Amino acid sequence: MKFSHSLQFNAVPDWIDHYVAYDHLKKLIFQIEKEKVDAFNNSSDPEKMTSHVSQGEDKFLSQLDMQLEKVFDFYSQKETELYSRLDALDTTLSECMPTQNLYHDMQVHYPNMNTPLSNLDSTVNLPSTNSIKEVIVTKEHPKENRRKMSFESRMSTQSNTDHQNFVDQLVDLRSQLISLYVSLSELDSYVELNRMAFEKILKKHDKVLDGDLRSQYLKKMVLDSRPFMPQTAEALRAQIERVEHIYADAFCNSHVSLAVRQMKTHLRDQITYDRNTVWKDMVSQERKTLDAHVKESKPPKMRKLPFTQLEIRAELMNTLIAFFSSVIIFIILLNVDIFGDRQENYCFALLIFAAVMWATEAIPLYATSLMIPFLVVPLGILRNADGTQMAAKAASKAVFQSMFSGTVMMLLGGFSLAAALSKYGIAKAFASHVLSRAGTRPRWVLLAIMSVATFLCMWISNVATPVLCFSLINPILRTLPDGSVVAPCLLLGIALASCIGGMTSPISSPQNIVTLQYMSPNPGWGIWFGVALPISILSVICCWGALLLVYKPDRAVPHLNKIKPTRDKITWSQVFVMAVTILTIALWCAESSIEEHIGDTGIIAAIPLFVFFGTGILGKDDLNAFLWSVVVLAQGGMALGNAVTSSGLLQDIALQIKDGVQDLEPIAILAIFCFLILVFSTFVSHTVAALIIVPIVQQVGQNLPVPHPNLLVMGAGLACSAGMGLPVSGYPNMSAVMMEDPTGKPYLKTKDFLIVGVPISVIVTLLIFTLGYGIMAGVGY
Repeated sequence: MKFSHSLQFNAVPDWIDHYVAYDHLKKLIFQIEKEKVDAFNNSSDPEKMTSHVSQGEDKFLSQLDMQLEKVFDFYSQKETELYSRLDALDTTLSECMPTQNLYHDMQVHYPNMNTPLSNLDSTVNLPSTNSIKEVIVTKEHPKENRRKMSFESRMSTQSNTDHQNFVDQLVDLRSQLISLYVSLSELDSYVELNRMAFEKILKKHDKVLDGDLRSQYLKKMVLDSRPFMPQTAEALRAQIERVEHIYADAFCNSHVSLAVRQMKTHLRDQITYDRNTVWKDMVSQERKTLDAHVKESKPPKMRKLPFTQLEIRAELMNTLIAFFSSVIIFIILLNVDIFGDRQENYCFALLIFAAVMWATEAIPLYATSLMIPFLVVPLGILRNADGTQMAAKAASKAVFQSMFSGTVMMLLGGFSLAAALSKYGIAKAFASHVLSRAGTRPRWVLLAIMSVATFLCMWISNVATPVLCFSLINPILRTLPDGSVVAPCLLLGIALASCIGGMTSPISSPQNIVTLQYMSPNPGWGIWFGVALPISILSVICCWGALLLVYKPDRAVPHLNKIKPTRDKITWSQVFVMAVTILTIALWCAESSIEEHIGDTGIIAAIPLFVFFGTGILGKDDLNAFLWSVVVLAQGGMALGNAVTSSGLLQDIALQIKDGVQDLEPIAILAIFCFLILVFSTFVSHTVAALIIVPIVQQVGQNLPVPHPNLLVMGAGLACSAGMGLPVSGYPNMSAVMMEDPTGKPYLKTKDFLIVGVPISVIVTLLIFTLGYGIMAGVGY
């Protein structure tokens, strides 16, 4: 939770205007930061720029002083008020009540001072107000000490009316004590929250504006102010203890622990009420904020269902059309004899059905994957080794075996590495330190952030990397002039670099996991790096040049706000995470050398899983946060691939394609498949493109006169990451197109992706079947 939310959530609602205006001060810091960058870009005189920055600092200090004075005044007022109330209440109790316990002789049993606190609940029965009113005592009192006479003796000489009034006064005094205890506790919390607010805002100031105000202002101003002095805290704590002892002496037979327990029950109830009230206000404000970002509050488009008077949302109508169209195509293909074999016909119908469902997203992608095993077995698609139809029990076993393999295990291992690197701030620390050395020129900042995005994709996947990089450049985005072309340039650079980074390592994207499933022998990390890294580096440089050519960021803004590196100290947890990560990657790279001992890369992937979760580095929440939808999508694709292979359909299709391409050179065949996948992955998910086309490519390569299955499969897998010409082309593009400026206006439009993304997609594809082909042929593929 952000501190601004925490402050509001824990504040006393009635005092909310008297806390430090944290949000106001934070906005002022960002405003000074923006003015500082503007002055740096627009002012040729360094003295004027220094003067302008100094004015902003003076304004911030002035606002800090105002906030400190506000806290001082309110605290002094509440302190005087509450202490006076306590003195008056103490006087009233000492004058009106006996010195002994008020309920001592009311037939209410209280424990002695030495009774264990754990036994209090079973030994104490507090009287209700009605039971107090019904107490009648008849003891006599000595005349020589009327003021200190017992409560019973007083009650015996009082009329019923006096008795009623006295009990009412007793209940009122008890309520006042509890109310005073709650108020003093809230005042203590008020001081602590405001002290944290000053610490946080000064830390934010030093981080954003690269200053050193925190230590000076805290020591000389905040901690020297009366509310935050140690003596003041001790005095307040003493007053709270005073209330506890008064309550204990009056109502709990001098048992302070029991008194504290009773009063804290009321304190918890008050805090719960306050927080519920504040939470509702926060939700209401959040809704108003979100509503302010909506430019046009149009009702959703409605369409009428054919042959009925019912109207449904247009989006739902499109989904229903896509779903029923897929089902109709499926039913038709089930009844058409295309290949002369029932298993192959049914498998072809299932393949087209799944492809259409994935392409149109009639239902979520992972839901389609979950439907595939359900259809494979009843349709009787799988065959035995002798060509006969596999029995349902054996078929179901084969389907589920195909859905979990070493490749899926490696995907989970990659998720655990990504989760640990992100959770402990290692990825962010690395990225911020690299960007802090990039300077302020837009061209070098753009190259740096693209390089960082590409590198991080190797370890934390191209799904999570864009989100991290977008947060890293937020200090730049918030200081740019309105409508600046630098913002879309940077965001598009991150998105395209992340798409390119999706090919850099076996765990950098789901399509690579699918590709590895169809490569035998497994290329290992060494060969993958050797092929993918040169292509990725050249692609990023070409993309960087295209962005500079289209947007010309140096002309728009000569200098950008400098990214500040994280100043947190390295922890032992971070060292441990890095050690496990390096060990895992090293074993993956050496997998071919230790294959006879390890067996599969999936076994190595188990290392980070059991180490991180076993030592508490990652927990249950981290496990739940894994991209399980991607895992299910990959498993469904594997089940479909197994069905297509077992039915003989894949070999039949491959043989027909082979007849058309067998006279071509392998580089020409690779080029054809690369461009086919490029078109497919541009309009649908990269992972879906790999699921549908890579199995076919593998069979074609295996049936060539000179087999090249690994060459074609790896080339096709890399080409899946080249599709980046539309906002829907991959996770990075979808994340980038959702980014908005403070007014709610999107930074990027479809034309931005078309202008830069389409040419870069073609360039990357050319590099794959030229440079990539040369490297793969050189390693024997």
